[in-house]
Amino acid sequence: MSDPIRIGGFFSSFDTESVIAQLTQARMRAVTRLELKSVQASSRKSALAAVQSTVGNLLSKLNALSGLNSVGGRLAVASGTAVSASTTPSTTLGSFTVDVTKLASATSVAGTPISGGIDAVTSMRESNFGTVPTNGTFTIATATGGAQTFSVGGAAVQSAAMLDAANFDMAVTSGTFTVATETGGSAAIVVDVATQSLDNIVNAVNTSGIGVTASITADANGRLNQLSLTSTLGNITLGSGTDSSNFLSATNLLAAGGTTTRTSTAAFTKQMSLSDTLADINASAIGVTATITNDIYGRPGIVTVTSSQGNISFGNGADTSNFLNATGLLTSASGATRSSSSSIARLSLSEKLDQTTLNGGAPAPGDHFIKLNGVEVAYNAANDSLTDLINRINASTANVTAKYDSLTDTIKLQNKATGALSLTVEDDGAGGDLAARLGLIGATTTTGENAEYSIDGGPPQSAATNSIGYNGTSLTLNSLTSGSPVTVTVSQDTAAAANAVKDFVAEFNNVMKAIDTVTKADGSKTNNTSGPLSGDASLRQLKSDLRGIVTGPGLNLPGQYTTLAQLGVSFGAVGSAIGTTNTLQFDEAKFASALAADPTAVQSVLSALTLTGSLEPAGTGSITGLTGTYTGTAPGKYVITDDGAGNLTAEFTPANGGPTTTTTAMVLAGGANTSLIPGMALSIAGVLQAGTHTVTVTATTQSVIQRLKQYAENQAGTGGVLQKRQDSYTSVTKDIADRIAVMEERIEKEMEVLRKKFAAMEQAQARAQGVLSSLQQMSAQMNANSGQK
Repeated sequence: MSDPIRIGGFFSSFDTESVIAQLTQARMRAVTRLELKSVQASSRKSALAAVQSTVGNLLSKLNALSGLNSVGGRLAVASGTAVSASTTPSTTLGSFTVDVTKLASATSVAGTPISGGIDAVTSMRESNFGTVPTNGTFTIATATGGAQTFSVGGAAVQSAAMLDAANFDMAVTSGTFTVATETGGSAAIVVDVATQSLDNIVNAVNTSGIGVTASITADANGRLNQLSLTSTLGNITLGSGTDSSNFLSATNLLAAGGTTTRTSTAAFTKQMSLSDTLADINASAIGVTATITNDIYGRPGIVTVTSSQGNISFGNGADTSNFLNATGLLTSASGATRSSSSSIARLSLSEKLDQTTLNGGAPAPGDHFIKLNGVEVAYNAANDSLTDLINRINASTANVTAKYDSLTDTIKLQNKATGALSLTVEDDGAGGDLAARLGLIGATTTTGENAEYSIDGGPPQSAATNSIGYNGTSLTLNSLTSGSPVTVTVSQDTAAAANAVKDFVAEFNNVMKAIDTVTKADGSKTNNTSGPLSGDASLRQLKSDLRGIVTGPGLNLPGQYTTLAQLGVSFGAVGSAIGTTNTLQFDEAKFASALAADPTAVQSVLSALTLTGSLEPAGTGSITGLTGTYTGTAPGKYVITDDGAGNLTAEFTPANGGPTTTTTAMVLAGGANTSLIPGMALSIAGVLQAGTHTVTVTATTQSVIQRLKQYAENQAGTGGVLQKRQDSYTSVTKDIADRIAVMEERIEKEMEVLRKKFAAMEQAQARAQGVLSSLQQMSAQMNANSGQK
């Protein structure tokens, strides 16, 4: 008997995705190594950026310290407040006295009071009060007549006047309003403000047939200025969605509480007038008489209270109205007769001029102008307020300051410039009269004066302003010295100079520390703290170069000092040998001594820089010579291209590696050019010729700080060494990212091919299983058939 056919079931138990995942992980090890390299490159780039940042900070201090007067500051101290002093580096050292006998002042013009008088018969809120009296109570007492409290509030309503002319605080509108009672129904009351009075409306409610009685009632002060409704037919309901008149709101009824009685929540009339209040005072029993009289300008504005019962007292701690203050009585002189301390009338600064209560009436209408010092300042009475005019004057070129003086009720003008200068004021001569209305035409003028002073007891001097100068010192005269001159002492500002050097030393040490941090080498196998640029030769060289420059001398420096160590800046701690410390140290006492001994030599060590430009031989263009003194700020090289047609292009490349700059110029045969090379003149040949020339700019004198500055610019400036190194790491990380992307794509494609192959084998096994099953069935059938025989 032959052996049965057998096909294994390997693929039926094979985990395809598990195998592919393991293969992917194996292939990705190379990607992981690249990712680690990318992280390392990014870390190194960040480390370089940190160093560049600290070198940049150092550069900013070097720029400050290399200034021509970085340690040449002067300090001025005045012995008194009558004179203030400030200096420049050119101010002469020493001391002097200043005796101020007169201050400079500006010419000013003061107009006459401009507000109209008090309108005593209208509501005090509308009668031109400077301070509007508030509702409430105030107290007046006399020596023998006792005290009485008076009230300010809503006036008694003018119930017989037509509604549009009555003294309602809220204007009533025509239309209808609804009043209803619980069992009496409702009534729509018609309101016509031009033909009906409040008495008419009250009568209409009372005859409406809904069981309501309306009456005008008194407020807490006893004045008839509230409306009450009383119902005999149940609760009262006020208002309806169909109402078209605001009568219920205007009488303060709409929000009134109650059921069968509804009363105005407050007085609905305008505030009482000054005449009403004075009448209340005159009707009192304390023996006083109150009147309103004219001020010295003929305007009603003075309230006078006279007592027949001895001296008058005003005010009480329980008072709630400011009436006594608003009328100027509270601050009046004591006695049996007391009058407002000043006129109480004041106009509104914000109202349009044609609506403002100017004394003498509103200004002429239309477009006009006021002329101040010959400068026209426009206004229109219908469009502008007094505030608008004042602001316009102050912003104009008239060089005048305008303001409203509320104490004197006047417009005041003053020249912005001090001294005996005129200040002219005119109306426009075309009907405009605002200057006259403001009392500025023919007004009192106070002519300005010049300042008068003397220096060191010398002859009197004068100035148009209070700001003067002496030996480079700027002086401000603040007040008279009254025979006791102020001493001004100008000295070297040693503290500011020392602080500038301290700032430099601190930033220098920060650079050293930053380099040490990123280049640190740690040989330990565990917890290794090496920096990302451990052992980096370029950064170590940077540190060495910086130390070398800071400890070395300047180039061809004049004077007794040539190194920073001579100024107290070295790598030796104060009192120790030079070179015994790793950080730069500053001996402030040594610096102060050097600065006092020779400030010019100290400044030279910090800022001296002389640049010389020279035309290199063998040029092939039209330039034949170069003269003058170079005034540029950096050494470097100019390459000049000549097209032979008079067009020159100069490209300057700084020696510090900074960006190239380009300038152009046109020249004529036999002429000269002074724009291409700062401070220098190029001579042009009689015949133009195409070609190139080179001008080299070198330092013939260079301070230590200038050397450091040039070196730091080369390292940390735009396009400098440190930036270029960072750019190289950027390229590395980009290249790695590109390689990783390619590798990941290749791995993905490889895994996809394997998936397809595994799938094909599974399908082949399935087909084989099918064939095997058929063969086994055939074999079984054949065996069965054989047995039957």
